[in-house]
Amino acid sequence: MLGISASAAVEDDPVDDGSNDVGDSQMRLVRLMMWTALGLIMANRLLAAREQGLAWSVALVTMAPYPPLVALLAGPRRRRVRGGLLVALVLLYTVPFAVAGMHWDWLPWPLAVAALCSFRARVAWPLFGLVLVTTDVAGMWAGDDALLAITRTQKTANDGLIIFGLYALSVMVARLNAAQGDLARLELLQERLRLGGELGTVVGARLRALLEQLAQAVDAERKVVRDRLGEAIDTVRQVLADIRATAADYRVSPSLPTPIESPKVARLTLAALYICDASLQLTGSVMVYHRPWTLLLTVPLVCAAGAVLLLMKPSRKQMVLLGLLLGVPAMPFGWLLWELSGISNMWPFLLGLVLTRMRPPRSLLITGAAVALYVTFFFYPPPLPNLEGMAAYLVSMAILTWVSYGLIRLSNLVVLLHQAQRDLAREALTRERTRISRDLHDLLSFSLSAVALRGELCERLLETDPARARAELAALPGLVERALAELDSVAHATVGLSLGQELTAAYAVLEAAGIRAAVTVQTGPLPPEVDTAIAAVLREAVTNVVRHSTARTCLITINPAGPTVRLRVVNDGAAEPPTAIPKSGPGGSGLTGLAERTGGRLKAGSQAGGRFELVAEFATDPRGTGGGGVPALRQVPGSPPSCGTTI
Repeated sequence: MLGISASAAVEDDPVDDGSNDVGDSQMRLVRLMMWTALGLIMANRLLAAREQGLAWSVALVTMAPYPPLVALLAGPRRRRVRGGLLVALVLLYTVPFAVAGMHWDWLPWPLAVAALCSFRARVAWPLFGLVLVTTDVAGMWAGDDALLAITRTQKTANDGLIIFGLYALSVMVARLNAAQGDLARLELLQERLRLGGELGTVVGARLRALLEQLAQAVDAERKVVRDRLGEAIDTVRQVLADIRATAADYRVSPSLPTPIESPKVARLTLAALYICDASLQLTGSVMVYHRPWTLLLTVPLVCAAGAVLLLMKPSRKQMVLLGLLLGVPAMPFGWLLWELSGISNMWPFLLGLVLTRMRPPRSLLITGAAVALYVTFFFYPPPLPNLEGMAAYLVSMAILTWVSYGLIRLSNLVVLLHQAQRDLAREALTRERTRISRDLHDLLSFSLSAVALRGELCERLLETDPARARAELAALPGLVERALAELDSVAHATVGLSLGQELTAAYAVLEAAGIRAAVTVQTGPLPPEVDTAIAAVLREAVTNVVRHSTARTCLITINPAGPTVRLRVVNDGAAEPPTAIPKSGPGGSGLTGLAERTGGRLKAGSQAGGRFELVAEFATDPRGTGGGGVPALRQVPGSPPSCGTTI
C-alpha cells in the first residue's frame, strides 16, 4: 500500500485565512502542482479521443465526468455532498459509452482517482483494485486482446496514482500548516509534566522535610530548637545547592531524536508510477514490434534505472547514473534496436530529478535538449503517429515530468514542514526550560535565602531574646509553605508576584540579614504587568544586596515619574565598582535578564561613598490604553514609617 488515503483529511483541510504568507505560498505551490497535473491528464485524454477519430463534440462528451471529479478534489465538503458527487461521477462516466459505444480509448481513471481520494485507506485500496480488475475484464469482454487489456489497466492505474500522490501530499502539507504549533504544544506539556515531577522529587521532598523539621521545633525545648534549627539551615543550604544545579541543567537545550525522512506516500507513489510506466512501455514494445526476446535487453536496463531512482539518495551521482541507464541506450542505440527507443518514455523520471536538483538555466537547457531528442523518435523508428498522437505523447511526457518533479518537490516541502515543527517544538522546550531555570532562581532562591537568614537570626536570638526568637521561629514554616507554593507555580507556569508581598518580604529579609531597611512607596494601584515586573526586579535586587554586598543600610523607593513608575534600590555595601549591571551566578537570570524580560529600562552602578544604586523604570500603561491612577502614598505593612520621597 501507499500508506495513507488522502480522503480522510478532506473534512480537516484547513481554511486558508491569509494570515501566514509562507503558508499561503506553500499551499499555492501544492495546489498548482496537483491542478496542473490534472489539467494535463484531461488534455491528454482529449487528444487521445481525437487520435481515435472521434468528432470534437463526441470527444468533449468523454470529459463529462471531469467536473464532479474536480469538485471532489477541491474539497472540503460535507459527507453527503461528497456522496452526491461520487454518484454523479459514476453516472456521468457512462454517458460517453451511450454516445461512442466501446470504440474509443476509454480509461476509467476518474473512478480510480475518486476511489483513492474519497475513502479511507482500508476502503480506498480495495476499491482501486476493483476498478483495475473491472477495467481489464471489461476490455477483454469488449474485444481487446490480453496485452491491450493490460495496457488499458496500466494506463488507468498510472493516471490514478499520479493524481492521488499529489493530492495526498497536498493534504499532508495542509495538515502540517494547520498543525504547525501542535507538536510544540504537546512537547511543552509533556516537558512541563516531566520537569514538574522531577522538581517535586528533587526539591519538593527536601522542602517538605524542612517543613517537618521546623514544625517539630516550634514548641520544643531550647536545646531541641537549636538542634532542629541547625538541621533546617543545613537542609536549606542543600536545597539551594540543588536548585542551582537543577537550574544549570535546565539551561541545556533539549534534543528531539528520530531523523525526519521523506514521506512514505511520496516514495511509494513514485515507485508505483515508475513500475506502472515501465511495465506499460515494455508491454507496448512487445505489442508494436512483436519481438519478446528484446526484453532481455530492456528489462535489466529499466530495473537498474528503477533501483538507482528509488534506492539512492538524491545527488549528482544519482542523476549521472540515471542518465547513463536511460539516456545512452535510447540515444543513439534506439535507432539500431527500435525497442530501446521506448526507454525514452522513462526520461521524465530523470528530468523531474534534474529540475529539482539543478537550477535554471542549466536544468531548463537539459530538459529542452531531452524534449528535442524525444521528438526525433516520432519520425524514426516507425510507425509515424498523426498530429494528435504526437501531441498526446508530448503531453504524456510533460505529465510524468511534472509529477516526478512534483512528488520530489512536495516530499522535500513536507520534510521542511516537519523540520519546522521540530524546530518550533525545540524552541518552545528551550524557552520552557529557561523559564523554569530562571524562576527557580528568581523565586525559590529568594524564599529559601529568607528562610536561611531568619533561621540564623533565630539561632542568634535564642540566648539574647528568646521571645523574639520564638516569633521568628513561628514564621519560618509559613515561609517554607510559600516556597512550596512557588515551586508548584514554577512547574505549572502559573508564576505570579505581588509587589506588596515582595516589599514586605524584602523588608523582613534585609532586617534578618542585619541590614537596616527603609521603604517608601508613593504610587497607587498599578497594572498587573507593571506590578509583577517591579516585584520581580525588587526580589532580584534584594537578593543581590544580601548575597553580594556588605551593606548596613538599604533604601527602597517606588514613585511615579511622568508616564512611568520608578523603582530605586540603594545600599551602602558596594565592594568593587562594577562595569555593568550585576548579573547572577550560574543558573540565575540576573538583572540584565529581568530588564529584557519585563520590557523596562534598568541601570545600575556604583556611587560616591561606597554606595550602589539600581534604578528601574516601567511604563504605567504598557498596553497604551491611557489608563493610570493618581499617585497616592502607600505604607508597606511591617515597615517603619516612610522616610520621604528622596534618598
